[in-house]
Amino acid sequence: MNVTFGPIYSRRFGESLGVDLSPQYKQCNYDCLYCELEGKKAQETMEEILSVEEILTSIQEALSKFKSIECLTITANGEPTLYPHLYELMLRLEDIKGAAKTLLLTNGALLWDLNVSRACLLFDKVKFSLDAVTPEVFKKIDRPHSTINLEQILRGIYEFRQDFRGELYAEILFVKGVNDDLKEIEKMAKFLFPLFVTRLDIGTIDRPPAYKVQKVSQEALKEFQALFQKHGIRTNLPTRETTKSQENLTLNEEEILKTLALRPMSQEDIKALWDSNTQEILRRLCKEQKVIENKINGVDFYQLTKK
Repeated sequence: MNVTFGPIYSRRFGESLGVDLSPQYKQCNYDCLYCELEGKKAQETMEEILSVEEILTSIQEALSKFKSIECLTITANGEPTLYPHLYELMLRLEDIKGAAKTLLLTNGALLWDLNVSRACLLFDKVKFSLDAVTPEVFKKIDRPHSTINLEQILRGIYEFRQDFRGELYAEILFVKGVNDDLKEIEKMAKFLFPLFVTRLDIGTIDRPPAYKVQKVSQEALKEFQALFQKHGIRTNLPTRETTKSQENLTLNEEEILKTLALRPMSQEDIKALWDSNTQEILRRLCKEQKVIENKINGVDFYQLTKK
């Protein structure tokens, strides 16, 4: 079972090794319209749970193989804060991570829960999603589990901010006709302002989504960026740039499939990050129809063939 994936170069967080707390199945309390993973009904708890030992062993093996890791990105095939042993994992991770920083990618739905928040406080960086602040829009775009309450989520984010001493980031992904109304965006800005986030990242659909939804235009994103900035929120609008070269990144077939299962990668990404042997394996996987090419927003991506 491949817990780690990558490394992937992030313009914002450097050379990042992904750590998947749910490597076999999607386990999430949301079923977002734009998710890169295949759609699946939202669930309240994890059903398949890895041991802390198994996760730590995988991280140690990856760190011994890849020497330039700057960030350990804790994520999941779904939502990582559903992992019931997150606090223990983070305590023990301190002993093996070296100089690497820890980053949590979360939808923020459980930051109100003291058992979850105490684990999240151990991270160097936390990045939460905020796709809506009104219930009707929230339910439409994030399709949450029936037990989830938006008011509780928003209150929990404020409470977490009061205690968290690391870097707090927010992310909003806009879907055309769903959460791109200016009144909704104004409400989001007013919610985010008191949090003093390190940075807000905004974007739209960039990789093949779970459902048939459309991106918003770059012009609209620039308008949204200006609105957030007017409220004093440092707002980043990423653009696709040449990926940092790492010529010595060698992946086997299992590692390639794992990486693409979690994040479809562009031709540009692969040419810059993977060595010639890894690219040759990828070509073979394409011939075997385990991997396909898919064009979205004018960019060719490699992704797993849907079964």
